[in-house]
Parts: sequence; C-alpha cells; structure tokens
Amino acid sequence: MSQVLPRYYFSGEYADLYPKLLTLPHREMHVQSGDLLWKIGEPVTKNYYFLSGLAQCYVEHEDGHRKNLSFHGAGTIFPGVQKADYKIEKSILLKALTKVEAVAFDREDFYSLCLEYPPLMARLCEVQSAYINMLIYDSAHQRYNDTFLKVCNFLFLMANSDNWDKHVLSISQETIADTLGVGRNHVTQSLSRLRQEGILRLRRCHIEIVDLGRLASYCSLETIKQPLR
Repeated sequence: MSQVLPRYYFSGEYADLYPKLLTLPHREMHVQSGDLLWKIGEPVTKNYYFLSGLAQCYVEHEDGHRKNLSFHGAGTIFPGVQKADYKIEKSILLKALTKVEAVAFDREDFYSLCLEYPPLMARLCEVQSAYINMLIYDSAHQRYNDTFLKVCNFLFLMANSDNWDKHVLSISQETIADTLGVGRNHVTQSLSRLRQEGILRLRRCHIEIVDLGRLASYCSLETIKQPLR
C-alpha cells in the first residue's frame, strides 16, 4: 500500500456522493471573498459542501494570533460531524479566500445520514483520518524544522494537492506565515531564495513552482515519501 502524503488542502473527496447528500434538506450559499461562513464564538451547526471557490480554516486566539489549519475547495465537506460539542470549535473560523458557492446541511441531519448510509460514513472516516494525519505531521515536525525547511515542505505538499493548476498556488506570504507559525519576513526570505535559484516564480498572491524536483530536494524525508506527480 502506498503511503499518503500529509495534506493542507482538501477537495473532491465527496464529489461522487453529492447526489445522495442532496436528499437532505439544504440551503445554497454564495459567500464573497473575505467573508466568514460563521461568526466567531458561535456554535457550528452546519456542514458545508463546497461547489466552487477556496476557503481557509483557522483558529484565532483571543490575543489576536492566528493559526491557519487547512484549505478547502470544490467537492469537499467541512467541518465534518460528531455528537460532542468541543470548546475549541468556538475559536475555529472558516473564511472564503475567493468567492465560494456551497450547500449547507444541518449537522444533525448529516450525522443521521452517515449512520444510515455506510459509504458516507466510510468516506467521512477516511477524510477525518487525513485531517488528523496532517495535524499530527504539523505538530510533530514543523516545530523542530527551520523556517526555510517549513516553507519548502508546505509548498511541496500544496503542489501535490489534486486541484492546483500546474503547481500555481494562489496564496499570500502572510497566509503561509500564519499557517506555519513563523514571521512573514522569514517566509519572504525563503521564497526569495527559491526564486533566485529558479525553483519559483513569484507575483502578488501567486506562487508558481517551476522545478518541483529541486524543491523536493530541500524537503524533509517525512514530506517526500511518495513519488512526485
């Protein structure tokens, strides 16, 4: 069995189950870039299936510090489902990075469908496992790596996500810094080095990876245990 890379970006996991999801009561949503899908501090009562666009999940501390967790595109569902209410959920936010079209389901209805329809429950378990794997990877390795290695690992993993077109990442340096928990100036220095070495091309909020093999040579072994796409 091939090993699975950690993922920061989730998309497409539920696309084939979408017709079944539509048997639930639902509401179509159109969210503008920069808007939140729910307000800070309020309980999360909906599950969102993304039809298009890109959203960013992050935790915001009361002192204003932000930690980005993951990115979500078309064909995925967030935040998943469970019966327990976790206090941390009131600090988790989901923001549209682009215009987002989504379908909202009540989490109780979604949970009931999972119990009644094993293919959905199985898919949910696999996606949740991938999410937990990413969080463990982030906790276990990012803390001990220097900023340059963190940036290289992050770019490599994002480039190996399914829906990035030709390894062009529509992401800002500030978002990378918030995701990795490092200073923006250190991210800028790392990206500049990669640009000078001909590995990247940079423009505003866009990073094009032109030499994925050379980028991989700078990554940690835990990040590249699967062949390049």
